[in-house]
Amino acid sequence: MTLQEKLVKTSSKELSTRRTSWTFIRSLLWKNWLIKNRQPAATACEILVPTFFILLLGMLKLITTTVDVPAGWSDDADNTAGTRYNLFQPTGLDIEWVDADLPKFALHESTMTGLMLKLARQSIDDGLRLEELSASDLTACRTGVLAGGLVDTNTSSPFSVPTECSGKVVPYKIGIAPDNAFTRNYFAEAMEMWYPRLDLLNSTTETLTIPSFKESIQFFDTNDALTDYVKSDTYGDNFDNPKIYAAIVFDSAPSGDDIGTFGSIEYSLRLNATRGDDRDSVGRVPTTDGGLVDVESFQKDIVTDYYSAYTVTGFMTLQTLVTRFVTCMPEWNSANQSTTGVCQRSQTTAMASSELDNTLLNSLTEDGLIKEALNGLGLSDSAGLSSALAALSNSTREALLKPLRQAPQPIMGSTVAPFPVDDYTSSPFYESVDTVFSLTFIMAYLFTISRILVVLIQEKELRLREFMKILGVTEKTIILTWYMTYAAILFVGAVVQALAGLAGLFPNSSLIVTFLFFFLFGLSVLALAFLISTLFSKARVGAFVGMVAFFAMYAISQGFTTGTAESTKTFGSVLSPVALCLGIAVLANAEETGEGVQFSTMDTLSDNYRLSTALMMFAFDTILYTILGLYFEKVMPKEYGTSLK
Repeated sequence: MTLQEKLVKTSSKELSTRRTSWTFIRSLLWKNWLIKNRQPAATACEILVPTFFILLLGMLKLITTTVDVPAGWSDDADNTAGTRYNLFQPTGLDIEWVDADLPKFALHESTMTGLMLKLARQSIDDGLRLEELSASDLTACRTGVLAGGLVDTNTSSPFSVPTECSGKVVPYKIGIAPDNAFTRNYFAEAMEMWYPRLDLLNSTTETLTIPSFKESIQFFDTNDALTDYVKSDTYGDNFDNPKIYAAIVFDSAPSGDDIGTFGSIEYSLRLNATRGDDRDSVGRVPTTDGGLVDVESFQKDIVTDYYSAYTVTGFMTLQTLVTRFVTCMPEWNSANQSTTGVCQRSQTTAMASSELDNTLLNSLTEDGLIKEALNGLGLSDSAGLSSALAALSNSTREALLKPLRQAPQPIMGSTVAPFPVDDYTSSPFYESVDTVFSLTFIMAYLFTISRILVVLIQEKELRLREFMKILGVTEKTIILTWYMTYAAILFVGAVVQALAGLAGLFPNSSLIVTFLFFFLFGLSVLALAFLISTLFSKARVGAFVGMVAFFAMYAISQGFTTGTAESTKTFGSVLSPVALCLGIAVLANAEETGEGVQFSTMDTLSDNYRLSTALMMFAFDTILYTILGLYFEKVMPKEYGTSLK
């Protein structure tokens, strides 16, 4: 046989194979059409069930009020009308960790005086089994710690925690590390001169004593020792192991003869970032694990969570404390390792004057932590505190003013305020259904995935696939035709769902964007169903397990919060229901402020996730599930045929 004859024979064979494959594909597509056409109601439900849920949510949205929020310092707190406020609205903000009614927007940085009172209040709030104390002991314990400032862990000190507390109250401290001459003999001694033990209120009816700085701190040899201590089993057990509210760690500071000179000082502030009862709580201070973005492009409202935590709970307080110390740089006597507390630069200390002194003392009346301390004792409000401050003795007044006169001085109460916002349209509906929004979409696709599982597994259960293989149809051709069949169904479903979303639920988002979102997710559901179908030979069992697995994947998404890192959320999107939940949240965030998602904003971060990421992960998941399905189809044991090893 000549070379030309061999080529002609090979070409004819390949052409015949292609023609045969195409014939099989057409025949199987017709077979699939007949199967789907035989059950029109079930086929229609595959398209319309997700659409029904979208329309249902859309109708619920239409009956809720849309709020037009005016420009300025505004909000839609009552969800019925936007309200513009004065920047210095005196009340209206609640912080989970501070029991006081704070200004709505413009907050005042807490003073060190307030923070030391906070340590006492927190010790009582976190007391263990205080109800076991008698009424008289409980009163003596609370009064001693809160009003008397009895927080010293040294049991021989006259200012130690009252014995009536019976060891049920463990004080909170400010950690200082490392423990060396700079921190103990220089920094701590200077701060003790600035913050001695003082009677803020001392009358026959009202008393409030501020603990001294030394009574409020705990030294640690190193930063690692501090970390190990907080992680230890004995942490917070007794007076010898007090709890740590915050810590100042001097990473780099002068030593030896260089102490007291203007050299490089580097320090870190460590605070408890444990979140509260709310899963989206920012904690006492926002986390620094990289989970927060610089700009939330879809955000239109004023979010007070982050700056309020930094301002009120102690972070900025400790930052200001160290800044004042560094700018002052107190005198240091290297011979006897002591300090006089007098600033080497006199310009850093404000000159005393009645007008300035009243302004500086006013920062105490605006201190949220001092307000909390007064509330805890049932004492007078800030107006009463102002009167008490005016009646202080000169020595007490000067002691309070000494640190306040150090630069940076709280001339305007160390006010922290947000920028005003432009006017926008707010839809409170999305926030009100936040807890069930993604769950609704998961439920919408449970029927779809169960139907796909049934048709794929039934072919094996009824041995139809084996009969087709006997006729020469390959496994890949059978799978391909089902993919083509359901791709067409899901395409039509995505079009209908996108139109339904445009009518009510996602009116501001691009129709093409929402279509791609639903279509690509539908394809990932198809691929996931194929993967699961390779593991079962009984349609009823496979469909049940598939729906459970689909719902379990959704449950994983509930472990993510708004502050979870973007990389973590992207990795979690390997499970397509997770990507659906996170993507739906982005759409909801964009619609909540009337923006919607367009092609130009698909790549915009919202709660550390991008809609473009969801689309890409849907495509990736479809490919991944298909490859895994083809692999398991080859290696999983079957009733007929031989599996690959």
